Amino acid sequence: MALRLRRGTDAQRAIITPLDGELIYTTDTKKLYVGDGTTAGGKAVDTAGTFLGADLDLNNFNLNGTGNVNIAGNITATGNITADGNMTIGGNLTIGDASTDTVNLSAKIESDIIPDVDGARSLGSPTNKFAGAHLNTLTVADQIDAMSINANVIGNDSTVLLNVATGAIAATGELTGTVKANDATTFYNPALKSVNASTGIFTSTVTAPTFSGTLVGDMSGTVFGDDSTALVDGVNNTVVIDNGGIYATGTTLRVRNAETIKIGGVTDAFSTGLQITNVDGSPPLDMISLAQSSFGGISKMAFTGYHGDIQTPTQGTAGDYLGAIDARSLDGSTGNLVPSSVIAFQIDPNSTVSSDVAKGAIRIINNDGSASVPELKTMSIMSNGWVAINNTLAFTPLATLDINGFAKLAASSTEPATPTLGMIAVADRATWDPVSVGSGNPYPVFYDGTAWIKMIA
Repeated sequence: MALRLRRGTDAQRAIITPLDGELIYTTDTKKLYVGDGTTAGGKAVDTAGTFLGADLDLNNFNLNGTGNVNIAGNITATGNITADGNMTIGGNLTIGDASTDTVNLSAKIESDIIPDVDGARSLGSPTNKFAGAHLNTLTVADQIDAMSINANVIGNDSTVLLNVATGAIAATGELTGTVKANDATTFYNPALKSVNASTGIFTSTVTAPTFSGTLVGDMSGTVFGDDSTALVDGVNNTVVIDNGGIYATGTTLRVRNAETIKIGGVTDAFSTGLQITNVDGSPPLDMISLAQSSFGGISKMAFTGYHGDIQTPTQGTAGDYLGAIDARSLDGSTGNLVPSSVIAFQIDPNSTVSSDVAKGAIRIINNDGSASVPELKTMSIMSNGWVAINNTLAFTPLATLDINGFAKLAASSTEPATPTLGMIAVADRATWDPVSVGSGNPYPVFYDGTAWIKMIA
């Protein structure tokens, strides 16, 4: 028994809404449609040869098959494009959209490479050069700039004028007599077998047992002093500097005769400094000295502050800052250095400077603001030993310890091992209750030299 579907022309199909699952066959277009209960005419089952009505989403699946893909518009791909066959591209071709993109050629080039404009394109750049070029023939219309040329020099008659393998120069006749430079000065003296470059530049190879004169340019070999000391060792690639006070060789710098290495001078027009870059966490500055039992005998990092003019300094005055240790951080957005913390050394502003007297003060400063609007939080240690915490630079402590804010003592569960007169502590009352208060919160106590006394009622 044959199964027959609902049928009619395509025009008849379009005016009805088939039920969900109902099949309709068009007798004129020979196509099959299935109803969903809402779509007029149903939905086509065979879409071959038709157009998409919306974007096609592969949903992480592939398009596989044999055939061609013909597209009149653009092709945009965020991944890789792999083609096993040939590729023909008409029009302009742009490869890469940034200088960091690269092109790798594994295939051979079977055609000429011709620029679009004569003399306007280059191969490589001064900072990105090709490692080498292998050519049968090189024809240059302008000039060749090179550090060296490893090639034979051939005359017009095919004579080898310079043989690169042997280093021989072939020339007709002999070169005798004096060689003059363009300024008529004697460049080569055959009687003395000497070369005089005068104020010019001599670029060549000098082979001689002894060289006397001034050399400007590259040199290979060993340089000896008048006492036969090898100042430049061309074999071991070392240099020795010795002026009697400073001796330097390899990684060793030694100061003799109690001399001092000086960087800059009081008469310099501009300031000089020493910058040490460290990348591995090792000490960039390691001062090795003999440990001492007294403060006066140890090595110290010194700051010497001159008052007035650095060439003719005068007596310092109270309040002079003598030096500082400055800690800064790089601002990644501006490239500026932002001050973070400073340890500054000062002549006590509240003291009197006189002969043999310059009382000290130390300022420990933190920047609680920004570089443009700094907010300084300072701890000051004055010459009399008084300390001010969390105050301004101009503030003078009014007690041995002057705190602008709050002080906090942690509650102790045990009595100090050796309590002394004047000691203040906080007893936790749970395990240490020196006054036998009993249960409750911790409380402060004072040691009077004999016993602990409760400081609150």
